[in-house]
Amino acid sequence: MSVTSDYRIYPWWPQNGNAWVHPDDVKLARRLIPSSRMFRSEGREGSYLVLGYGPYRIRVRPALRQLVRGDGFNVGDQVEVCSHRGRNRAMIATIREMRYDNRKRAVRYSLRVRGKPVARTYTAGDLRKIERPLAPMR
Repeated sequence: MSVTSDYRIYPWWPQNGNAWVHPDDVKLARRLIPSSRMFRSEGREGSYLVLGYGPYRIRVRPALRQLVRGDGFNVGDQVEVCSHRGRNRAMIATIREMRYDNRKRAVRYSLRVRGKPVARTYTAGDLRKIERPLAPMR
């Protein structure tokens, strides 16, 4: 799968305090960083990079970060979990978290089905993106 976006993780908070984060975004950044969350680069706003994580947007100056390769999925995407001959329970879900497993050098996806979190995580090989939202079941 080709990768079209630039992703970054911030497994630590840079030592230079809060100066690397836009002043209006420090509170949100402190909630989301440090972590293994994969932030998608969504462009620039002046000297800041705009990073997205699902509904959240934070503006940061280039700082210590780890660039990682994405799989083509993003938080909020609707996906089908492939059964792989019964290894997985087939289902339609929404990606709620994207976390980078540094040890395995892979993205782990946490899902939500009908608003409830799914207990296990999945890899890109377990998922297929649904391009059009499905009509609600009646």
